[in-house]
Amino acid sequence: MSESTCVEKLPHNCGSSDGMQVFHNEAAGHSAYCFACSTYVPDPYANGDRTPRTVSAKTDEDRLADVMDVLDLPTVALTSRKLRKETLEAFDVKVELSQQDGETPVVAYYPIMKGGELLGYKAKMQVEKKMWSVGRTKGEKDLFGWRQAVDNGGRRLFVTEGEDDALALYQALLDKQAGTKWESFLPSVVSIVGGSSSAAREIGRMLPAINAAFKEIVIVFDQDEAGQAAVKKVMQIAPNATSVTLTEKDANAMVIAGRSKALADAALFKSATPKNSRVVNAASLREEGKVQAEMGLSLPWPSLTKLTRGLRFGETIYIGAGVKQGKSTLRSALAAHFILEHKLDVFVAAPEESNVKTTQLLYGQVAGRVFHDPDVKLDVEAYDTAADWVGDKLKLINLYQLLDWPTLKLDILDAVGQGCRVVMIDPITNLTNGMAAADANTALQSIAQELSVIALDHDLIAIMFAHLKAAENGPAHERGGKVQSHQFAGSRAMMRSANMVIGLEGNRDPDLDEQERNQRRIVVLEDRQFGASGVVNVQYDHRSGLMRETRAYD
Repeated sequence: MSESTCVEKLPHNCGSSDGMQVFHNEAAGHSAYCFACSTYVPDPYANGDRTPRTVSAKTDEDRLADVMDVLDLPTVALTSRKLRKETLEAFDVKVELSQQDGETPVVAYYPIMKGGELLGYKAKMQVEKKMWSVGRTKGEKDLFGWRQAVDNGGRRLFVTEGEDDALALYQALLDKQAGTKWESFLPSVVSIVGGSSSAAREIGRMLPAINAAFKEIVIVFDQDEAGQAAVKKVMQIAPNATSVTLTEKDANAMVIAGRSKALADAALFKSATPKNSRVVNAASLREEGKVQAEMGLSLPWPSLTKLTRGLRFGETIYIGAGVKQGKSTLRSALAAHFILEHKLDVFVAAPEESNVKTTQLLYGQVAGRVFHDPDVKLDVEAYDTAADWVGDKLKLINLYQLLDWPTLKLDILDAVGQGCRVVMIDPITNLTNGMAAADANTALQSIAQELSVIALDHDLIAIMFAHLKAAENGPAHERGGKVQSHQFAGSRAMMRSANMVIGLEGNRDPDLDEQERNQRRIVVLEDRQFGASGVVNVQYDHRSGLMRETRAYD
């Protein structure tokens, strides 16, 4: 069901002065429905006496008035869906009745909330498959029924794919409990609000709140291909959730078919995790493996792409460098490349720099400009252009929150739920600040192992930046000392879990000329996939802020 926008109300030939409501859908164009005579009108502008409208220019006052109009509507049973009046009342659903008989439900209005505040309503026509919104409904929203679910409490949160499914499941569970010692307990049932494609994003955003309020999550999505694909994505961000198999298309279809008891039994007793996918028969992989290997995702420097064969989802990469060697520039170059070249959403946790600085650095890589240096005049036009190109594909962590691993892990899952496929932590050693050296190494071993599992389970590229231990012999890293694998903090754990380990080398000796001071070597130290090692030479250009690949130098 595609969502339409209500653009205006018009007279209809039945005699109504404003009973015909006109809808616009980007895919289907205009259509209308006359609420006065219950007539569907395929093309309300067919006679050519009016100019079609595509946007409803409503003020905040108009939107508030629309919400108040809905609040004045009654709540009645949706008999065609076998949903009782008291079920709709529990979720504050309103119903517009036919102007012809004053009894037949025409439109159901489902409240849209954010943080306990009523923003508006999702409107669903009962006869024609049309939806629109009323009020201030753009931006983030709570799951449908979330306030009631929190108030009801309990161990389990049941999550459906549609509002009517949530009503149906809630009703079926109440009926199941009737006459038992559980009769007074109200089930906690919610629905996603944006359809199956947004399920993981919606649940991921609210996962910390869900985990804080409930012990179990039971997914009751549609049984079609889209619904089951959504189940898999939700399981990736909430691996402890269970899923329910139904004999009808969805929960409401179960109730309509007279199978309310079977619906309740399935939700209560037959939810399960997907079969163990970690143990497979090699024979099942025969055809999957019989394909020509392909390059992974390209990197900003062609020689590095060639050396590593690119990066692949499910991999973890560790990058280490000495102080002020250009880690932030390298990170920003990678993030910008993933966003622009590969159209991926990127999550960056960089607790040692402000989010504004992180954003400036990335925009600078996009524009080939320096935006964070007070000695460089800000190119506002270039900045805005870069910001437009990046859009909302860069996600950052709220640095006012405590950055420890349990918290950051939830943030990563939240970002995954919002569509991020690349995760960057700079530096990972920040997660062990304040720990004794031995405790920090132990913690980093555990974090490294968990990160590898997260990258595999969620099909991510995880890139961790690390500070280095001082070189025991030879020059310091800042004076051209070579980066070695054992110098990474928590190196033993990383060697076991990392798909690739990379060092960034350079000599910042002030006695050298500027060109030499700005030369860097990207060194592949470990490559589990191909066993590769090698060097890519780059030159930092302080005017553009870019690291450009160069010919080899000593």
